[in-house]
Parts: sequence; C-alpha cells; structure tokens
Amino acid sequence: MAVEIKQQTQDTEHYPDKNASKIQTAITVLSDMETKLNEISGSVSDIKRRLQTFAETESEKAMAEIVEQANKEAQSALEKVRQSAQKEADAIVAKGIKETDELKIKISAKVSDAVDMIVKAVQTV
Repeated sequence: MAVEIKQQTQDTEHYPDKNASKIQTAITVLSDMETKLNEISGSVSDIKRRLQTFAETESEKAMAEIVEQANKEAQSALEKVRQSAQKEADAIVAKGIKETDELKIKISAKVSDAVDMIVKAVQTV
C-alpha cells in the first residue's frame, strides 16, 4: 500500500492531472501535423513551380508550331498567287506575241501595197 501511494504521488507530481498527459499528446500530434503540413506545402509549391515551367515551355512550343504552320500556309498561298500571276503573265506575253505577229503580217501586206502603189505611180508619170 505504501508503494501504491508513492506511485500515485509520483504520477500526480509528474502529471498532476490525467488530462495533462492527453494535452501533451495532443500538442505532440498537432506539432507533427504542422510539420507534415509544412512539408506538404513546400512540395505543393515546388510542384506548382514545375507545372508553371512546364506550361510555359509547352506554350512556347505550341506558339512556335503555330507560327511555323502559319508560315507554311502563307508560303503555300504566296506560291499559288505566284503561279496564277505567272499564268496570267504567260497568257499576256503569248497574246502580245500573237498580236505582234499579226501586226507584222499586216505591215508586210501594207508595205507590199505601198510598193505596188509607188510602182504604179512611177509608171504613170
């Protein structure tokens, strides 16, 4: 019995209240939780930074692809316009050559007519 009383006295001195040990346990648990939450918060911040870097990189890649595609489409459109303009130019040149040839034939005919008129005029004089 003396040992029991001594033990109870020690328990009361060390933990005067049984609730005190529960409070100490709760404080320890809360402190551990706070540490883990801080670690998680740090990890989340790191993941956010990596995600933002990844998003920026992918955005730049997508932008480069869009610009490249736009350039290809513009080059294709320019080539079509150039080919169309070349066809029109070729048609104009061909028409010009044809009209020039026709004009040469007409001039030759007129020169021949003029020579005939001059010969007749000289013979009548």
